[in-house]
Amino acid sequence: MNMLKSSDLSWSTILGYGVGHIFNDICASMWFTYLLLFFQKVLYFQTVDSGVLLLVGQIADGISTTIVGILASKLSNLFFCRKYGGRKSWHLIGSACVLVSFPFIFLPCIGCETALRGTQMFYYSCFIILFQFGWACVQISHLALVTQLSDKGETRTLLTSLRYLGTVVANVLVYAVTWLFFGLEGGNNDISSKDSEKFRNVMLVGVGVGCVTTALFHILVREPDTRSFQQERTCRSLLRP
Repeated sequence: MNMLKSSDLSWSTILGYGVGHIFNDICASMWFTYLLLFFQKVLYFQTVDSGVLLLVGQIADGISTTIVGILASKLSNLFFCRKYGGRKSWHLIGSACVLVSFPFIFLPCIGCETALRGTQMFYYSCFIILFQFGWACVQISHLALVTQLSDKGETRTLLTSLRYLGTVVANVLVYAVTWLFFGLEGGNNDISSKDSEKFRNVMLVGVGVGCVTTALFHILVREPDTRSFQQERTCRSLLRP
């Protein structure tokens, strides 16, 4: 509470930033907890194929993180980035990529349920790669925005703490929603293709919450102009005794 009072940001900006990474956290929770279970138990993929898809995602994440980290600073002078904010622009691009790709990862292959193994592997790999690129965009831009919003150590600590609090909330939400769809029925605990709709419902709830929190982030958080922020920071440093 004392940190909130001493912050140089408004409560709405702090709240908006705090929920800006929840969509990513929800997707990450489902990815690491239920991906292999969904592919093996619901889609009946072989263990090796499920592992390969997970590996594709992790490799794509590493490559995307490196590429986005390089391009984020070099493309900051583009017209849209200057008008909307470089960090928020990348966050918006990443969120859009996650939104159009992640739902298909937890749905049966549309139009290729009876296709060859290679076709389905290619289908899911495309969505996984796009998802990991979008996830990296959101992660890097959201974390980098901390230094843009404030130059006070207390405020940055507060924002970082809220970011990780959002991770905890997202994980609890995913587990709670999963329990609601899977745990209330009781009886047979075996997961099969009949549970495809339950995974879909969990995914839809997660995506819905993620869209709301992402919208709040873009509405409540205003990214300062980089040049103005640097000038203000320079003036503050000169005025300090």
